[in-house]
Amino acid sequence: MNFGKQFLASLLGSTLAMVIAGSLLIFIFVGALVGGLTSALEGVGEGSEMNLGFGGDIEEGSVLHLTFDAPLAERGMELPFTIQFGSMEPETQMGLNHFLADMERAAEDDQIEGILIQADMVSGYPSMMGEVRDALAQFKASGKWIVAWSEIYTQGAYWMSSVADEVYLHPEGGMDMRGMGMETTFYKRMLEDLGVEMTVVRGPDNTYKSAVEPYLRNDLSEANKEQLMALLEDFWARMGGDIAAARGMSIDELDGHINNLSLRLTADALALGFVDGLLYEDELHALLLEKGAAEDEDVPSHALLLGYSQYHNPDSFEDFITNLQADLEGDDGDEEEEEADGEEEANAVAIVFAVGGIESGEGDDATIGSDRIAGALREARLDPEIGAVVLRVNSPGGSALASDVIWRETVLLKEAGKPLVASMSDLAASGGYYISCAADHILAQPNTITGSIGVFGVLPSAGKLLKERIGLDFDGVKLHDHADAASMHKPIQGKALEAVNESVTSIYDAFIGRVAEGRGMTVEAVDDIARGRVWTGQDAMENGLVDGMGNLQDAVEMAADMAGMKNFDLVEYPEPIDPFEQFISEFTGVAQMSTIAEAAGVPADAVEAMMEVEAFVNLQAKDRVQARLPFHIRVY
Repeated sequence: MNFGKQFLASLLGSTLAMVIAGSLLIFIFVGALVGGLTSALEGVGEGSEMNLGFGGDIEEGSVLHLTFDAPLAERGMELPFTIQFGSMEPETQMGLNHFLADMERAAEDDQIEGILIQADMVSGYPSMMGEVRDALAQFKASGKWIVAWSEIYTQGAYWMSSVADEVYLHPEGGMDMRGMGMETTFYKRMLEDLGVEMTVVRGPDNTYKSAVEPYLRNDLSEANKEQLMALLEDFWARMGGDIAAARGMSIDELDGHINNLSLRLTADALALGFVDGLLYEDELHALLLEKGAAEDEDVPSHALLLGYSQYHNPDSFEDFITNLQADLEGDDGDEEEEEADGEEEANAVAIVFAVGGIESGEGDDATIGSDRIAGALREARLDPEIGAVVLRVNSPGGSALASDVIWRETVLLKEAGKPLVASMSDLAASGGYYISCAADHILAQPNTITGSIGVFGVLPSAGKLLKERIGLDFDGVKLHDHADAASMHKPIQGKALEAVNESVTSIYDAFIGRVAEGRGMTVEAVDDIARGRVWTGQDAMENGLVDGMGNLQDAVEMAADMAGMKNFDLVEYPEPIDPFEQFISEFTGVAQMSTIAEAAGVPADAVEAMMEVEAFVNLQAKDRVQARLPFHIRVY
């Protein structure tokens, strides 16, 4: 016993020492960073020739260089860079909202000659990627050219690149075109070996609510196969259709080449019409110069390439230093911000970004906290200068309770007489649909994953693990029969299980009732298309779950039109997490665990599987009843 106390005391002391030392190191590092950068910026004014890679006028003949090597997010971060814990190198993020606006600007910008797409790998759901590709197509329609070139094209990168007027490949490069598939991991045998039993309760006839299959089966159910195949077919209809149309071939020809693995050599890609030529990088630059691009003064015979981040916000570096200093000095600039907000919000449309899993509480920029998003909707409702609201949803769902909290605010917003348009991105499934269903109008993308109107509860029992493997014993007293029904060391059963079942059924009934009310349908009609089944946006339009197809810009214009506003400002909610807090969190956040694990030699697949299990356990730790997308999948 004394050893145990000493061990715990020693462990606690060591931990506290590490925390204190780590905190000191962080502040020393930040102080040195700010001091060094401030010194570097001293004297940098209009007459300075110092070049930090930011700022300065855009030169005529510049070629906008798109690499898509940064994560694509719904909403871009104003912080110009964060530091990766493992490499200590800058990390950037491209926001779809910024990208769409920047493409419109570039099309009218006389300084921009054209666009070079140089993407080895572009990953994501087809909906958001499709919006990016559509924006590039609109740029091309303005009369300016787009050229694509890469050393290696993965499938997603080639889909994006195929929008170009001309597509080129490195002579010794390659194309990875294997078609579409989905894969999920099943943990049933592992859990059995660990002694963990899963009791699962699903809504009535929720046969498609397959989030629990990895823990109950060793393979996909027929219902799950059906819905996954339907998703793949719709995904490929967009992706494959775009590629085939761009390259002048039929979809059957494209499928034949993929099924036969015909693109084995770069010469095959050229002969079969997938690329227009095989070029080394210097030959590419010669081509760009022939097209009218300006020559880079620092690199002779190279076209003048302008990185996307520089084009989007050329002064972001200086702004970052100014804001960081203000945070450290305690100057939050509230007065100036309030004055600016007052000017921006006159006759405005508010965009409320709801991105990530839904959970109770505050949340952050990567999760939908019910307090934060409901508060944003409330603020928009009470602000007399907000005329209409767009709820931009990109969520697989989550807590049923948190979803209902947000749903309630959407209803109050409508009752206040303000138009509400829901704009669905990649995902608006389960809880994501829950928070959307009350909108006056719902717009989706053809490949949006939506529906999944169903609920499930997860109730693990680790009795065998705790008793037989670890050797723990349990005993106690109780005053009421079911006081210990929630114990982790025995499965829930009897009346307690019946109660959970009734709760799940009640939540499901409420869910379909909310949908029926919002969509003007009968409960029976909603139930027929619910039961946990996922739908693509196109299918959802056909069965009445959405009103039409459209992107975020379409939703904004529709909301403004519904409010009778001709000229309006845009206001974004909720306010992003403070940049300085975000900067510091990169050193302490859980997100860096994958980097640490990989640096320690843990295989990437193992890290991903570990994170999936952790995410599943987190469901149990928060709200046991979930309205969540019924699977975690990898599309390849």
